[in-house]
Amino acid sequence: MAVELIDLTPDELEARRPAMAANFARDVVQNFGVDPDRALGQSAHQISAGLPDGVATEGQLLRKAVDGGDEVGFLWMSMPGTVYPDMAWLSEIEVADGLRGRGYGSRMIEAAEADLSARGVKRIGLHVFGHNVGARRLYQRLGYRIMSQVRARPIVPETAGDGDLTLTPMTQRTYEEHVADLAANDPFALVRDPSADTERAMRTAGRTAPAGVATEGILLRTAHIDGDEVGWVWCSLPTPDRPTIGLVLHLEIARERRRQGLGRRVMAATEAELARHGVPRIGLSVPGRVEALAFADSLDMSLASEQMIKDL
Repeated sequence: MAVELIDLTPDELEARRPAMAANFARDVVQNFGVDPDRALGQSAHQISAGLPDGVATEGQLLRKAVDGGDEVGFLWMSMPGTVYPDMAWLSEIEVADGLRGRGYGSRMIEAAEADLSARGVKRIGLHVFGHNVGARRLYQRLGYRIMSQVRARPIVPETAGDGDLTLTPMTQRTYEEHVADLAANDPFALVRDPSADTERAMRTAGRTAPAGVATEGILLRTAHIDGDEVGWVWCSLPTPDRPTIGLVLHLEIARERRRQGLGRRVMAATEAELARHGVPRIGLSVPGRVEALAFADSLDMSLASEQMIKDL
């Protein structure tokens, strides 16, 4: 029997806010090393920013799930145009304590999907932290597929260079050429949204590196062997949202040099540079493609977070 979704009242939302903030903050601390107090403050701020008018916020659906008159869980659905331009986002789902493992998660998601489909929504996405294995398995059973991931692992402090492969600071001209090519031919690599186009990809690149190669906290490097460029890497030093992780945002090997193990060698060289900056962990942003996921698997990196999507 399907559960029923009922609009949350203003008082019910206010009563729920502290737990919403605490639960998300706990997961951020566990997966990204953020200070607990900072994580809680950021979490509360994000909820307030996403719900400026509470339950009346345009484009946001806040529902309690009810089974036979009893509340069994909570859903927060963000309509297209809020989190993503062309798809809805399951911002939060929670099954009530003591009721987990009874199938309510599946029934709540199915009810949410039916609601969204009736409103004309064609695609839904969601985020799950890496340690939440049960939730990830549930979403896979329900037909969700990986859109992107973040993998991470500790950096080995004594990491050395990689022989004849060197990383060289990228020139502004080279950066502009690489980004223009990437935005035109693979905008998803920059935006992590299947509906992204070239214009949106260029805007995303501009926000990530507003000063190009001179952007503080950004490492843009070309990889060379014997003077020939064989690839390039775009890496972000730790930020307040991930204070322990240097994140590889994009790694690309020249087409004619692929399948030669150069991806792993560029990652090793990037790890060595991050180690020189005193960064304790290296992360990799992974598009949800078979070859990219296989490459990430070969690096022995743990899953920190995952974004999943489903066509309705």
